[in-house]
Amino acid sequence: MSANTASMEHVRRLRPGRAMASAVKGLPRLWAGGWAGLVLLALMIPLGGWTRGSEPAQLLFTAIAAVLTLAVWTGLTAVALDRDPPPGGVAMGPVLLRVVLAAGLNLIFLAMIAVVLALVSLAIAGMSGLNLEAVQARDWAHVGPVWQLVVLGLVALIVLAVPLLLMVRLSLFVQATVGRGHAVSLNTMGIAQGSFWVLMLLFLGLAIPPLALLGWAASRGLMELAMVTLVGLWMPLSAGALAAAYGQLEYWSPDSSGHLGGG
Repeated sequence: MSANTASMEHVRRLRPGRAMASAVKGLPRLWAGGWAGLVLLALMIPLGGWTRGSEPAQLLFTAIAAVLTLAVWTGLTAVALDRDPPPGGVAMGPVLLRVVLAAGLNLIFLAMIAVVLALVSLAIAGMSGLNLEAVQARDWAHVGPVWQLVVLGLVALIVLAVPLLLMVRLSLFVQATVGRGHAVSLNTMGIAQGSFWVLMLLFLGLAIPPLALLGWAASRGLMELAMVTLVGLWMPLSAGALAAAYGQLEYWSPDSSGHLGGG
């Protein structure tokens, strides 16, 4: 095995613990480079209450908040990867447009997969000959043979598992787009190839604490404080962790012979 091959295998092994440790260590740099965007997002949280009672105002506020969140997330990613970090950590212009393009392409792909899976599952359910009235009445004893229920259960499992698998493998598209300097959508699956379970472990580690915090805050009427905490602490921590994960898995380089100009 050549030295280059050994180096690539080492780089492409995702270590969630090391990614989290790198994120914690890099928090001061992310705060310093992205403080303006984080402050803007934190200020948006109490402003959301002012739009209640007006549907147009709520729609406008939601659109602005979504764009600002994506801009700040992209900016934090650029800071974490040290790829032309924008002032204040708010990405604008071509960088943000490339991320939006990659996100749109990924959503179109996932929507196509979802439609195909839905049509296949409906066709299989229609051909199964099960008693739909019994299903609606939850009278499982009269739904149909057990083997048909098992087959339908497997189909339902596939319908749920395939989108989850694709979403996890596409999850580093922002990091890939910022890191490579062009829109990266479906090619992100190549970066995450063979790393589904460790990526899932990393995402669970990033998702469970904020969900627990929000659940606790909701029961005590402290949602706004919890949201500000998540923006100020958990958002840069997550950006740093996913940037570190991308750095461990990325195989592309500017002079790589496999460079493709997009997608």
